[in-house]
Amino acid sequence: MFGPKIWDYYADRYDRLWVQRFVLNPSRRLILKTMGELPVSRRILDVGCGIGELCHSMSVQNPLALIVGIDPSVKMIQRAEEKFSGNNIRYICGHPDSLPENQKFDLIVSTNAFPYMPDKPKALLGMKMLLKPNGRLLLLFANRNTFYDALWLMFVKLTTSKADYLSVSSLHNLLKESGFEIGKTEPIESLFFVPSVFMVEGILPDSQLENEVISA
Repeated sequence: MFGPKIWDYYADRYDRLWVQRFVLNPSRRLILKTMGELPVSRRILDVGCGIGELCHSMSVQNPLALIVGIDPSVKMIQRAEEKFSGNNIRYICGHPDSLPENQKFDLIVSTNAFPYMPDKPKALLGMKMLLKPNGRLLLLFANRNTFYDALWLMFVKLTTSKADYLSVSSLHNLLKESGFEIGKTEPIESLFFVPSVFMVEGILPDSQLENEVISA
């Protein structure tokens, strides 16, 4: 059962997991708070949207935006459509690289999904191609910053598919190598025993897209 199919198994239980209280709810709150500090986004993509809890919250906060949630788990998407649907929400089963490149977004968010992407530079490139000039990418996940983090995440790995939890500094470097500028870096607010969970903002400058057009 372990591996990618584990997420189909979790779909019916996802909103009852213990991590909802200590990690997932604080993660969504930080994303929504950050969204409120950014320019208004008309098109938002949630990569690894799960059962759609964040998509629904973003649609309530920004009812004029189009919210697109994408996830490779069929059952996660089914639950999202059943429980967290909305007039301005569209759910897709798949990966970001299956979306047309002419579908540009003001904001891309991904909470607790990036560690499970096997080719992280390729994943960042794909998300970058879907962003508008000066678009924002908000990546949030558990980080391996300390020995304590590493111990926690060793046990987490036993209950999920294969994952690579980067440190915050490693994520910063990866984003810079992918052409992003680093914006806000902020931890979630949770109890003291919860390991490091940070949100990192990547900003796609206008010059980055101009350079790619010229080189093409």
